[in-house]
Amino acid sequence: MEKLYSYIPIAFLTICLTGCASYSSKNNDLTRVLSKTQQTMASLGDQISASKDTDLSKAYDQLEKKGSELFPLLEKCNEKYPLSAVYMSTLQEAEKVLRRLGKKFDETSNKKFVLEAVHQDYEAKLQTINNTAKNDAGTKIKVTVNSNEEEGFFVFGKLSFEQGRDIKRFRFNQPTQNAVQDFVPGYYLFWLEKEDRVGEPELHLIMSSSGEVEKKLVLKTPK
Repeated sequence: MEKLYSYIPIAFLTICLTGCASYSSKNNDLTRVLSKTQQTMASLGDQISASKDTDLSKAYDQLEKKGSELFPLLEKCNEKYPLSAVYMSTLQEAEKVLRRLGKKFDETSNKKFVLEAVHQDYEAKLQTINNTAKNDAGTKIKVTVNSNEEEGFFVFGKLSFEQGRDIKRFRFNQPTQNAVQDFVPGYYLFWLEKEDRVGEPELHLIMSSSGEVEKKLVLKTPK
């Protein structure tokens, strides 16, 4: 399996060098987080190779390739537009879930999903950087959530790769049909709750396409 950063096309390097425009103080934690993720990925890759699971190896290779595209671009953008604490937290949580996967490799049944979910999260970040006017990592996506039948449901969410974990990472400030909140690009799970009625979490890519920074979702009303 290829190591992160092992090969970056010249055209991609050009994007890295020219993609971000104006300078300010960088977030000094980014290099540490990306380096730690690289180390975690390398260790996990060895375990996956030893497992001889071809589907898992394919998912890992796709994630590794996406990281090799995203990480250098984040470093360059961070020099000019520092990554926010919220953006950083999504990168840190991705590293943590990959590390947990390595520690509990034989016990984890959804290994492929975890790899694919982190891959999708990285893809949303990469595409948003490339699709916004400033080509920076500071874009926020305004997410509006409605319920499909009745209103008055609170909207909760978490990162896609936290599926199966009993946590509520996000809560929209207003219930449906006025639930609006800003998110950094990524892959998320959202669901509705009202009293003892809890909806099924639904996966959604939150990213900017062609410069647009709004996303409207309609979630199924729990019975």
